Amino acid sequence: MTETREPVEELLDAEWRADRLALRLNTIRAQRPPQLSHQGVLDQRIAAWSAELVARRAGNLVVVGDVGVGKTWSVWEALDRAVRAGWLGGFKVATSADWQDATAPPVDREQLRAMRVVDFLALDDLGSFRINDWQRECLLSVVDERWQHGLPTAITTNMRKLSEPLGDRLASRLRDGATVIALSGADRRKGR
Repeated sequence: MTETREPVEELLDAEWRADRLALRLNTIRAQRPPQLSHQGVLDQRIAAWSAELVARRAGNLVVVGDVGVGKTWSVWEALDRAVRAGWLGGFKVATSADWQDATAPPVDREQLRAMRVVDFLALDDLGSFRINDWQRECLLSVVDERWQHGLPTAITTNMRKLSEPLGDRLASRLRDGATVIALSGADRRKGR
């Protein structure tokens, strides 16, 4: 016997999904820096990666480019699009200041643990600050656990060679199965 749903149940389910989507979009948009909320054209390769995130097949995303070309905006836009398309995972976009705060003595172990297990982690502006041996070890523990469990990590950076500041082991794990995209162009902030 096939169970059929009542129209009222279907309506309530649709309302629940719409409310859930609105809540998730509001959460992302509240955390997204206002300077990055403008409309723009997302690189097709990053849009394709976003679709892979929705399908739970996304690897890491490495977005490289000069200052102001839209690396951080692209990660936030990809996340926004994934949620609009039905992705239900948890996320954390960690700025360089967040990383410094988490790894400065005393180490914020709870913050590092949260970064290790969240469904999607973005490390913004990786390499915009000097990475000492201690921070490299902390980053390795985060990236290694995410790599072992196949959790996608996005990084934005202006570093052309990840291995120089991060070391070979860390760079290898970040590049493994990653979509690597180099963005170019003028500094978008100069035109504002």
